[in-house]
Amino acid sequence: MEPELIFTITNAIAMVGWLILVVAPRWKHRHIATIGVIGALLALVYVGLLLFGEKPQGGGFSSLAGVAKLFENPLLLMAGWVHYLVFDLFVGTWESADALKNQIPHWLLVPCLLTTLMFGPAGLLLYLIVRFAYTRAWLLSPFD
Repeated sequence: MEPELIFTITNAIAMVGWLILVVAPRWKHRHIATIGVIGALLALVYVGLLLFGEKPQGGGFSSLAGVAKLFENPLLLMAGWVHYLVFDLFVGTWESADALKNQIPHWLLVPCLLTTLMFGPAGLLLYLIVRFAYTRAWLLSPFD
């Protein structure tokens, strides 16, 4: 399968998860859907991309140049993208669960989710600021 097609399909799959978080915040199966199903499916794609993407000579994780060399391979670049999709969705799912647990209004959560979708760590930071402003607590809680 061509990397461009994989890109299109994985983005569409991830968007289903984000839509669930934004439009169905109280659906009791949202975490199963977003992480248990969508996250697991994307993780399988990730593993497949790693298995089939040949590591270029000089590629690795010990230097920025080595990482850049890895990403010269379109399948490994795609694996990097899927890595972002899965982890950002996981963070968004945690934000959603934590906001519900702390009774943070959904209208305050949505901008955090959208920022997490587009800018990952910046969205998490925004959520932590909103969370602190609303709860006055920095302590984080795991999924229930």
